[in-house]
Amino acid sequence: MKNKDFKFVDNYQFDEELLRKAFDEAREVYKERGFMRKMGYGKAPAITTVDMAKAWMSEGHPFTCDKAEEVCAESLKVLDAGRKAGVPIFHTTTGYVGDAQWDLPRWDEKIPMSALDINSEWMEIDPKLKPRPEEPVIHKKYASNFFGTHLAQTLNYLGVDTLIVMGATSCACVRHTVMDSTGYGFKTIVPRGTVGDRVPGVIEWNLFDMEAKFCDVVSVEEVVEYLEGIDSSVYTKAARKSDNK
Repeated sequence: MKNKDFKFVDNYQFDEELLRKAFDEAREVYKERGFMRKMGYGKAPAITTVDMAKAWMSEGHPFTCDKAEEVCAESLKVLDAGRKAGVPIFHTTTGYVGDAQWDLPRWDEKIPMSALDINSEWMEIDPKLKPRPEEPVIHKKYASNFFGTHLAQTLNYLGVDTLIVMGATSCACVRHTVMDSTGYGFKTIVPRGTVGDRVPGVIEWNLFDMEAKFCDVVSVEEVVEYLEGIDSSVYTKAARKSDNK
């Protein structure tokens, strides 16, 4: 590839600013038509990370995202606030079993899913997020954290009404998780700066479109402030424990 082909990447910050200005104008058009409404927050949130394993958040893998260090640093602020408040946290990673990989789907015909061996270190949640033993890691096979998993049932069991979504990638797994979250009836929040991808511009476009139709996109600071006000007794699991004393 010749150097001229990298001009867009070299001017990434400039192009990103242009995109934001264009989307700011488009937001006004959407709002006039009744889109971009605010879902707001419920009383019982949960946090889910999407594919924030080493394969996406560390260098050297075909799935590595751009600016993963920044994404992890911003996500950690949200996770730490949730941990202090006793908010349920669920991580996911996409992977397939063994050399034969009988569980490998047709998706591998489009992208190199065979590079995601569930038994490799690449599938471990990235240590930059400081994952804790009590935070479940759900092994999924497709884009959404919900598709073919128990996540929705578990959130309902806990009495969750709001889901905070962070991770990779904005155009696929995060987007599908957000869409399914709203479909299952959860207020859905995406903190800006906590979503990664591999190509300049993709994040801005998908955040704009998700905010228009499926979720609220807000600052990390706003989400942290919200989490700091959560009382962990709102979860039904906590209530059951109290009843059994």
